[in-house]
Amino acid sequence: MSKTLGNVIDPLDTIKEYGTDSLRFTLSLGTAGQDLNLSTERLTSNKAFTNKLWNAGKFVLQNLPGQSDLPAWNAMQDFKFDTEESLLKLPLPECWAVSKLHMLIDAVTMSYDKFFFGDVAREYMTSFGLILLIASKARLYQSGGDSVASVAQAVLLYVFENILKLLHPFMPFVTEELWQSLPDRETALIVSAWPQTSLPSQAESVKKFENLQALTRAIRNARAEYSVEPARRISASIVASSEVIQYISKEREVLALLSRLDLQNVSFTDSPPGDANQSVHLVASEGLEAYLPLADMVDISAEVQRLTKRLAKMQTEYDGLMARLNSPSFVEKAPEDIVRGVREKAAEAEEKLTLTRNRLSFLQSTVLVSN
Repeated sequence: MSKTLGNVIDPLDTIKEYGTDSLRFTLSLGTAGQDLNLSTERLTSNKAFTNKLWNAGKFVLQNLPGQSDLPAWNAMQDFKFDTEESLLKLPLPECWAVSKLHMLIDAVTMSYDKFFFGDVAREYMTSFGLILLIASKARLYQSGGDSVASVAQAVLLYVFENILKLLHPFMPFVTEELWQSLPDRETALIVSAWPQTSLPSQAESVKKFENLQALTRAIRNARAEYSVEPARRISASIVASSEVIQYISKEREVLALLSRLDLQNVSFTDSPPGDANQSVHLVASEGLEAYLPLADMVDISAEVQRLTKRLAKMQTEYDGLMARLNSPSFVEKAPEDIVRGVREKAAEAEEKLTLTRNRLSFLQSTVLVSN
């Protein structure tokens, strides 16, 4: 900011619009020793992050036992996460969440000690939402009885409490408010102990769960690519080695919930299914694949007609761009940035054409096979 340039931002006006915590967090994201380009886009993004934290707090409170439910609270307090043995007893998603939290605590504490505040903030941005999501929704919404819910609730509370502690130096107001909303808060967050470092983590469990995440992400991307309705449950065949299937199959309910699969029609095998040539083939990671029957995802005939019309329209647009580029008068007389823009649009259009042709060809071959 410079008074000479007239681009000074009044912090009080900024706080009124975006909040104190959002401004503090935005300033902390700068790199030490360098000027920060403070933009409204960054402030807006970090205000959204603050709202995300607030909504996470509401989610936590909604999914914890009532304060009068003493047996449930006693069951939650029995869980400890400070030894290797305690982590090994946890289900895979919870073990992953606690392990990632312990890694985050070590990384954040080290960055704080070195005054690398920008690194601390970026660690939160990449880790916070994912850890909290996996620590809660996947287990709280599946069947399994009170014992399963107690594990999920204990991990959820443990993760959230520690995230509030780690974030408090950056965002003191929203974190203190959320901390005071949690049951049995005897002291304020600002005077509570810093999270313990060098706590155990299970690297093998982290790797296993990241395979499950990769599979979930691949299936969700395929659903988006084929415009599958969000409420529609589809079947899937998961292909992997017996070792991988052993731990993936144990989390079939988590996989079905996050990927919107039909739980009754999810199979695990070490070889491709019989209808592989009529399925979308996904490679989630090395040695882990999935086959999604195309008929479950779309009306194949209707999709072929839609893509045929779309391809014709895309071809017309591409031909128009190429006609301009093949015209010497346009290339020689038009400003360089205009010509460059048309070339970029033509390259992008060509790439989309290729993808659409490939998808249409696949669908047409599927129709032939089914016939």
